[in-house]
Amino acid sequence: MFKRLAYIVGILALLTACQKKAVEPVHIPAVNAKTVTPMPDESGSVKAFIGTTVKASGFNLDRVSSVTIGGVQAEILSQSIKEIEFTVPALELAQSDNPHLQMLEIFSKDSEEPIFKCNYFITVPVTDALVSGFSPASGTAGTVVTVSGRNLDQITGIDVNGKSVSVDDLTIAADKVQFPMPAVEPSGASTSVAIAAYWVGGTIDVTDQTPFEYLAPVFSALSQSAPAKIGDEFTLTGENLDLVDALTWNSQELLILSKEAKSLSFKIPSAIEKTEPAVKAANLVASYGTPAQSVNAGEFSVDTTPMGPAKPAFTSIANVDAAYSLFYLGKELVVKGENMATVEKFSVDGIDAPLVGAATDVEAHFVMPSTISGTAKKDVALVAYYNSGEVAFTETISVLPFYYTKGLKICTGSNSKSTYPAANAEAAFLLLNEGRVASVSEWKTKELDPFALQTTNSVITAAGKTAAGATAQQYYSVQPYYFLTASSAHKLAFQNPANSASQLKTFFLDGVALSATYGTPSIYARIITDNADFVAAAKAGTVTDILSYTTLAGSAAPAFGTAEGSTWVAGSVLGIQYVNFAHAHDTGGKPTAMENVCRQGFIVIKSVGCGDPATGLALTTREGYIEFDLYWSNELTK
Repeated sequence: MFKRLAYIVGILALLTACQKKAVEPVHIPAVNAKTVTPMPDESGSVKAFIGTTVKASGFNLDRVSSVTIGGVQAEILSQSIKEIEFTVPALELAQSDNPHLQMLEIFSKDSEEPIFKCNYFITVPVTDALVSGFSPASGTAGTVVTVSGRNLDQITGIDVNGKSVSVDDLTIAADKVQFPMPAVEPSGASTSVAIAAYWVGGTIDVTDQTPFEYLAPVFSALSQSAPAKIGDEFTLTGENLDLVDALTWNSQELLILSKEAKSLSFKIPSAIEKTEPAVKAANLVASYGTPAQSVNAGEFSVDTTPMGPAKPAFTSIANVDAAYSLFYLGKELVVKGENMATVEKFSVDGIDAPLVGAATDVEAHFVMPSTISGTAKKDVALVAYYNSGEVAFTETISVLPFYYTKGLKICTGSNSKSTYPAANAEAAFLLLNEGRVASVSEWKTKELDPFALQTTNSVITAAGKTAAGATAQQYYSVQPYYFLTASSAHKLAFQNPANSASQLKTFFLDGVALSATYGTPSIYARIITDNADFVAAAKAGTVTDILSYTTLAGSAAPAFGTAEGSTWVAGSVLGIQYVNFAHAHDTGGKPTAMENVCRQGFIVIKSVGCGDPATGLALTTREGYIEFDLYWSNELTK
């Protein structure tokens, strides 16, 4: 019994001793690496910046004492047992496209060693203005220099050799700054120029180790064995002579024949003024760059004694309007060559073509005569006359004896004042013979159709038919015109002026509608869908025969729609035919044979800005316009 009691007491003593030695648990923080957000990578696909808030999850995170990135303390925004949130501290890192590798370390209150660490990539965006280069490497006054780089919209100024470029001359964007090279005092054929850019952060040496080379013409010593005479040619030598834009002597411009880097040839023009005395020595002055800079090429003697008109010589012929590569009726052309100032006139296919403006030594202008016969492209003689009618030269050129006008725009006439934009009155009537669009004011005040201004039209009294007493002279005194209307139901259509007494009133002048009367010319149209080759040629501007499509027109008011067929759409080609007086007087209505057609043409509809292609109707606001190209013949029949 005693032994048993002693055993029990021993056991109790042992238990008591164990309880005294028990240690309270240690709560060590732990971070789950997969929960660190954001976790940037070396590629930059995931980024962290200075100031970015970083979150992480784990256990016992309330016992975290500090967080460092790159050895710099991060501000802990919040922490709990399971989550901690801190910001990336301000690190002294350079701006770079590549992220900087830093060490992220998290410390416990109970340990000086980090309980968590990992590689952490910090991106410091490039925000400074940086220059990567400039182009071109050389040039002269006016050459546009492009400085390339990034953040260049922070640039506030550019200096060239220490002198500021005008702010008005700077074109600044984020990736480039452009400016025309200002005039520099040259020290020879090539002068090294420094370019600097200024921004709030300081000065950037744009040219760095490679300066911009400013080029200027430099002439070799000039010598003459005798004074030059009118018509003489002379060659100068030197460097950068291809930069020369003009050459003057005694303030009179000479004719530059050719120019290369090391040589420049010129001619004494026939139009040079006589000096007193007739033989005079004066400096040859070359101009180059923008604004024009001048350089003295040397003293030069000229005998200015008149020698009679110099014979013109042909070099080339082209349209003044570069949009046209072929030669059409009514287009202004420029003939270039030598001694063109003595040209008195031209003739084309035997028809006189007076000069337009004053000819110069290098070019003369004329308008292609509208009376050249035919309907298809043909070769004709271009003849230049001078010296009271002598033939200077004869050249063969190809002419398309019809009219072609690109990029015409016409607006819509409306059925009510409330839906009629005032601007539409400026582009209302297509004058077919002139290939242009006239305003309502011009149509009325210049009486382009005087019979339509009368209360009762004395020439057209029924749809497409002339009055019994009307004459051909009256009918043809009004050039054919066409226009576009939108009805109260928003139907958008081209209009035959002689078709309906209700169409002209859709146009207004100073808020007053035009008379509800017939227009005089009778015009019909056809939407061309039966000849794909011709349609393609019309769109491409390569029609060479105005009669290559002669199917008769029959619609007095071809309408816009949602699909091509019975209606037209953007991209359609309309054939239009102006009915001659004989048919309008005897029969009226649409033509029944080509003998009924006075003129014909084609409207190539390029865009429809005043209609909705989804509904095939005019815009209810009546805003917008139709843009089109126009082919138009000369008179075919009368």
